[in-house]
Amino acid sequence: MNYRIDRLNGELQKEITNIINNKVKDPRVTAMVSVLSVDCAKDLKTAKVYLSIYGDETAVNTTFDALVKCAGFIRKELSVIFHDLRTIPTLTFILDKSAQYGAKIESILEEIKKNESSK
Repeated sequence: MNYRIDRLNGELQKEITNIINNKVKDPRVTAMVSVLSVDCAKDLKTAKVYLSIYGDETAVNTTFDALVKCAGFIRKELSVIFHDLRTIPTLTFILDKSAQYGAKIESILEEIKKNESSK
């Protein structure tokens, strides 16, 4: 990958995290949000933002929907921060459920281990 794109991905990740935690005032954002990574296209037109949201299922869904609705606001805030870029990428949020999947596998393995030790 391009060194410039890698640096931009890291800076976008840091700034998007800061904007979500400090500037988004939507009351539907109740769960803890973590920006795992940002994958910006080579032409800087689009960027995929991978999010991990911690909480119960309804809080995760409402928080994710609220963040999708706030994408324009987040992009506007990024344009203030990155004023030297010609275009600010259009943000596409993607919910990463690998942490929940890992916890589910861990609980299944613990259950199997407990059943084998009781035999």
